[in-house]
Amino acid sequence: MARLSARAFAGLVALSAWAAPARAQRPTLVSVSGIAFDSLRGAPLANAFVILQERSKSAMSDDRGRFRFDSVPPGTYTFAVQHAVFDSLGLSGATTRAAITDGKALVQLAVPGFATLWRAACGSVPAPARDTGFVYGTVRDATTRKSIPQAWVEISWNEVVKLDPAKKSLNVTQRQWKSEIQADAQGGYAVCGTPLGLGLTVRAFNGPSTTPAVLLSPVFDRVRRMDVVLGGAGNAATALRGTVRGTVVDTVGRPIRDIRVVVGAAEARSDAEGRFVLRGLPTGTQQIEAAAVGFNPVSSAVDIFANDTANVVLATYRINALDTLRVRATSVQGRTRLLEFEGRRRQGYGSYLDSNTIKQRATLSAAFQAAPGLTVESMSSNGRRYNLWLYGTGTGKCLANVMLDGIQQSDTEILNTMIPSEIAAIEVYQQKTTVPTELMRSQQSCGLVAVWTKRAFK
Repeated sequence: MARLSARAFAGLVALSAWAAPARAQRPTLVSVSGIAFDSLRGAPLANAFVILQERSKSAMSDDRGRFRFDSVPPGTYTFAVQHAVFDSLGLSGATTRAAITDGKALVQLAVPGFATLWRAACGSVPAPARDTGFVYGTVRDATTRKSIPQAWVEISWNEVVKLDPAKKSLNVTQRQWKSEIQADAQGGYAVCGTPLGLGLTVRAFNGPSTTPAVLLSPVFDRVRRMDVVLGGAGNAATALRGTVRGTVVDTVGRPIRDIRVVVGAAEARSDAEGRFVLRGLPTGTQQIEAAAVGFNPVSSAVDIFANDTANVVLATYRINALDTLRVRATSVQGRTRLLEFEGRRRQGYGSYLDSNTIKQRATLSAAFQAAPGLTVESMSSNGRRYNLWLYGTGTGKCLANVMLDGIQQSDTEILNTMIPSEIAAIEVYQQKTTVPTELMRSQQSCGLVAVWTKRAFK
């Protein structure tokens, strides 16, 4: 039997002494759980992308905002989260450092709360009531793409206010509010104290350069980011131009053809694949609109940079049309009204209720509640007294214009005495721009609710 030399034996003992502690000190791997939370909306952050930076691991949060990492050695780690909510706020995401021991502690990642964002944007101004928020962003140049120091931003909105809150009768007016602020040295701005649920109009200017008014649709988010691009001030011959290329799709992503797309004075039609191109457009932030007979009109803001192409996707949906109204007209005037109604219904710019739908409701106010985009504000316990409100693009909540048998009404008082069985049809046009010409009356600043009795079609 071969013998180990003394030196070899000593080396073997040393190796054993080194190896034994290494096995004893191997760390116990643990599972780390956490939750991603949207503090602005008070809800879990579903489908958030979470990264464990030091281990190069990633996970997705579930519908309840929960995420998990397995086989993590104890230690101090950096966790980061990314989500579309952060993108909409102009934030890259959120990070946190956490000491991991036994894996029982919950790692928390969150979108900053309203109070935190308000202090960052509005400084020492006291936080407002829950029906108020702020709009912030950056003003940039359409040619250089750099921020513009000390540019001006104007945000305005219309609000319907009651002249005498003590009176139960309809006694309202529409008041316009405007807030103007100068951007800082980095081109950043914040307009604090904007209302929720109303359409906002945004415009920026700096010397001779200005943007057209861009409409922000009514939402109930307390924090909104709106970056604005200012184009050059040259004349039509010398001003730099840009291109908008895009696709019109329905709510499930299928292309829609023959949709009219408009930016300023330029327009195009979507092809069989839903695609369109608008070239030679003025630079800066512009309003892009898409509309067609039978489809819900949509609008959005698009940033057009000099000698560049902006890509957009516009989503709309088809407005369902009703079957032919079953009313027999016996007079010339009745037949004319019926034919005009049928023509408007086929065009599909509004929403339509026929007598079969209306008579199934106990009251006329209940029938109005079946119309998309129409809000009924009850003014009495029996539902007989009510106001009708619409949400038009850019105008926010406005008091609907009311028409009965082709005659414009100053309020809904006459409708309060009517019952569903008397009504042949109801037309609702959510926006002033979609009201048909033959129903347009002077001083209309909102959409229209047109009510037709059965007498009108006889």
